[in-house]
Amino acid sequence: MVGTSIAVSNSVLKSIGQPSVKGNTTGMIKLIRGYTKSQLSKSIFHFFTSVEFMVVKVDYPVVLQAVKWNKLIIWCFLYVSLASCRPEPQPQPWNSLTDVVDPQDLLLYEVNPRAHSASGTIAGITADLDRIKSLNVNTIWLMPVFKMGQLKAIGSPYCVADYQAIDAEFGTMADLKTLIAEAHERKISVIIDWVANHTAWDHPWITQHPEWYTTNAAGSIIHPAGTNWQDVADLNYANPALHAAMIDEMKFWVIEVGIDGFRFDAADYLPFVFWKSAMDSLKGIADRKLLFLTEGERTDHYAAGMPLIYGWNWNYQLQQVFGTAQAPATNLLAANTAEANASPAIRLRFATNHDQSAWDATPVTLFGSVEASYAAQAAAVLMGGVPLIYTGQEVGEAGTTSFFGKDPVNWSANPGLPERFAALFALRLKHDALSYGSLKPYSHPNVLAFERQLDGERVLVLINTRAAAVTYNLPTALRETDWTDALRAESKSLGTSLAMAAFEVLVLVN
Repeated sequence: MVGTSIAVSNSVLKSIGQPSVKGNTTGMIKLIRGYTKSQLSKSIFHFFTSVEFMVVKVDYPVVLQAVKWNKLIIWCFLYVSLASCRPEPQPQPWNSLTDVVDPQDLLLYEVNPRAHSASGTIAGITADLDRIKSLNVNTIWLMPVFKMGQLKAIGSPYCVADYQAIDAEFGTMADLKTLIAEAHERKISVIIDWVANHTAWDHPWITQHPEWYTTNAAGSIIHPAGTNWQDVADLNYANPALHAAMIDEMKFWVIEVGIDGFRFDAADYLPFVFWKSAMDSLKGIADRKLLFLTEGERTDHYAAGMPLIYGWNWNYQLQQVFGTAQAPATNLLAANTAEANASPAIRLRFATNHDQSAWDATPVTLFGSVEASYAAQAAAVLMGGVPLIYTGQEVGEAGTTSFFGKDPVNWSANPGLPERFAALFALRLKHDALSYGSLKPYSHPNVLAFERQLDGERVLVLINTRAAAVTYNLPTALRETDWTDALRAESKSLGTSLAMAAFEVLVLVN
């Protein structure tokens, strides 16, 4: 029988001193039989690597008779025949139930659209997804892109005039759906910021449902009490009808737009009964796995069904340790323990976010250098909880980063720093102990030292929190031990003390 066609390069034949084959099968077989084993090996190598091809029809009976002397020829023809039938692997479509990670496995990137690209648009984010993915991120938190209010407005995206519309400044609903689809192609989930505490002064509810708002003694709608957020009107959750309406608005984004969850803004301002109802309703959506990040620290959020809350106290201590206060590194260990004791909820760990980078400064400026900002980020990533990168943090943005107007990041700053940020997230992906392991603290005023342990794996983290070199006298349990330096991919033997450079980060695995 006649089998298949194979590709043979005449340049291959020439390279081993043989004449070109012009389609004569018998001549080709005679040529093969005349090869030395050395020539045969060389021809097989060139066969699979050549780019100059001609097609030769092969008569299998003739071939089998001719090549009995060398089984390599048979394997060569079998390989070509089978390879021509092997289907190309196809990327699997997004499956919310399997592709959305568990909260404990979140590696989160907060996107400020106004800073992320020169255009300040959703499309500008979509164009950057490959770079974001290279940071080993698995979830994007998109700051608000809703239609913004104009009455009493100061440019804040948290001033929402329509919960079901995209502001023209950021693009269109089609742009957002494209962003979500492209993110899903890269196995990245997308959660959106949700502003449930207040609306713009020109939101339709102001006139349609004034009873849904908080009023003063004179009956006038007010801004949220205890804040200076005068550009927004405070919603009053004493009205059950408001609960239902707000939950319906949320479900629209899950069912109609395809988002993978929410970051709930100012969640401590809203009552438990609303959050419990919202969580029950959202989690009841069929065939969807959703993520929920709660900006708040109330202990009842976890009981409402919100597994991930902010670690504000830990973040405050981070600023005290790495900032001008030069507080003891042990403050971070104490804050970690206190938060774990206060609630079983997972904590968000961050060196900065949109509020801090806008109102205070970015970590580079707050902590004094790029190296200090990296060391602070290492603490946030490696101690536990869910780590966050904020737009521009990975290139060491200095000064402030606004979200009230366009403020594009200089993505060419500090070459090599994004790769170091990516390496920290890669450690979380590679070593489960950093996500799920127990934490054993080691006390030192200048070196943040702790060990994570899980199923026999030990990960030792040592971070010099100071701008000067430090000699760390090792605890007895760590002396004369051998490790692998996970960031530098080399062996590391510890003696009785360790000299650490300013803001040095060591991650040792045993």
